[in-house]
Amino acid sequence: MKRPRSSPYAEHSRWSDPGSLGERGFDTLPARAELLPTVVSGLVLHPLEAAARGIAVPETSQGDAQLRSVAEFLQVLIARDRRSLQIPRKSEHRLFGVRRDYALIACSILRAHRVPARLRAGFADYFTPNVLEDHWLCEYRDGHIWRLLDAELAPDVRSRYGIAFEAHDVPRQRFVAAGAVWQAARRGAIDPQRIAVHGLGGGGLRFAAASLLRDLAALTMNEVMPSDQWGPARSFGPGTEISDEWLERFDALAKALAAEPTDYQDAKAILDDHPWAALTDTVVSYPLGEPVEVVVAQP
Repeated sequence: MKRPRSSPYAEHSRWSDPGSLGERGFDTLPARAELLPTVVSGLVLHPLEAAARGIAVPETSQGDAQLRSVAEFLQVLIARDRRSLQIPRKSEHRLFGVRRDYALIACSILRAHRVPARLRAGFADYFTPNVLEDHWLCEYRDGHIWRLLDAELAPDVRSRYGIAFEAHDVPRQRFVAAGAVWQAARRGAIDPQRIAVHGLGGGGLRFAAASLLRDLAALTMNEVMPSDQWGPARSFGPGTEISDEWLERFDALAKALAAEPTDYQDAKAILDDHPWAALTDTVVSYPLGEPVEVVVAQP
């Protein structure tokens, strides 16, 4: 993998930083993107994937859904199994995390090796037929090209879903970032009701709007949780009609994001042009299904 000159994306964010526990060999995990789905899936297990395998989430792991940072992930993982992170954990000793968590760990490993990487919020079509499901990937630099890595797609998962493409080079027509999905829905190219949250059903435009905010936050190295909502998205409940004024604002933001910012400065410029979209000091989040107010401001 060719590495470009130093980039802010090669540095850790406060969420991707493994902290002192990273000294246990986190930076010795392979930086080769093609190996990361197997490595990360040996540490993380999505609750829905666990259910598909007939594995119950242990009572002691119920709080995993509220963990936000890689440092917190490692604290839990090492408490459950003190062996090297290169060794796949038993199912009950893994982090029971969501798709953003797979992407964040992969991103953290790449950044530990100074490979520019960032998270992207968008929608994938390869889990449920004719549905664009809320999904998170790690986007990494390979020379001068940004490629998409789905760290959840270990070989057994790819086989179960009949996925033929490589997990470390996801085609962009199979995972579509939030900006392009918003634009397609607004021009009628896709039915907004195809936009869904896995296990929860349709999300519609209101969910696509919140994903725009989360994608911009991730591009500016605030890798928030998939259920975090702030700013205008706080008021987007089921059946909410987005006003014409907000539709125009989200149209402009989606257009900027769909241009695919090349580097951190491009992403920061988008945020500067749309200050209303900035991550606020607190967000309303739904880690366990019920809304909670969470402080995300820098300490």
